[in-house]
Formats: sequence, C-alpha cells, structure tokens
Amino acid sequence: MTGIAGQPFELIWTEGSKQRRHVPDLFCRMLDGKGVVIDCRPVSKGDEDFRLKTAITAAACTAIGWTFCVVGEPDPVWAANLRWLAGYRHPRFGDEHLESKLLELFACPQTLGKAAQQAGDPIRVRPTLYHLLWRGRLNGELDRPLGETTVLTSYADPLEEA
Repeated sequence: MTGIAGQPFELIWTEGSKQRRHVPDLFCRMLDGKGVVIDCRPVSKGDEDFRLKTAITAAACTAIGWTFCVVGEPDPVWAANLRWLAGYRHPRFGDEHLESKLLELFACPQTLGKAAQQAGDPIRVRPTLYHLLWRGRLNGELDRPLGETTVLTSYADPLEEA
C-alpha cells in the first residue's frame, strides 16, 4: 500500500423520489497502482440499508476498475497485538544499529525471545523489535498472543528496494 485516505468520497444517487448517500470508510492505493475501497462494519450491524449502500458502492468501484470490500471486526487477539504494537509506532523507538542487527537475525525465521536475547540488552532491544513489527519490517503470526515463542522473520520493504 502506498497511500490511504479516510472517508475519501461521497456517493449520491436517486432512489425513487429520495436522494441517497454513502461515504465509504477508506480508500487505499496499492503498490501496483490499483485502488481498493473499504467499508468497515461489524457483521451484527450489517442491516438491509447498509447492504444496499455497499452494493451500489461495489458497482461504482467495479465501473472504474477499483476493488471494493466490506470488513467486520478484527480477531480479538490480532487487535490486542496491534494495540500493543501501536505503542511503539513513534520513531523514537527506532535504533538504526539495532534495526540492522534484528533484521539480520530474523533473516531466517526464529522466535522473538531467542533473537531478542541474541541482539543484546532486552530493555534496549524490545522497543526496537516492536517498532519493526509495527512498521511491517518484521512479520509474524499476530493472530496468536505475541510473546517469547512468536516466530518472526524479516521482511524487505518494497519501497526501499525500488
């Protein structure tokens, strides 16, 4: 993904004598240039009105070559991991030297605990490790509780390689 916008546009159409509207939640521009429009709604709140609006939005997106999808609530474990990692999103948690070392250690998949111990003082290493996870430079199974046995691997940033 190269860009994201919240509530990117408003669709307006006439239904009988009524004017209807819908504002999708997100627009994402992908690396390949394609557009993806996303609506976020818990499955339990997907009433008939919402289904009609999403059908109209999907048709409009298809007509201009964009993808459209509706997403529900995230997996609770994944969401908890994401909230934890969000605490490490600020650049102050980055450390160029440690980042290089961690990316090298995780070139081959291994557990978070083992690599963190090999990288140095855990109090210094963990924030940088979590920062790399937040930035997407490390990958792991975040649908399981994040901990010592979480297997991680480094991920090359396609924007840096271009």
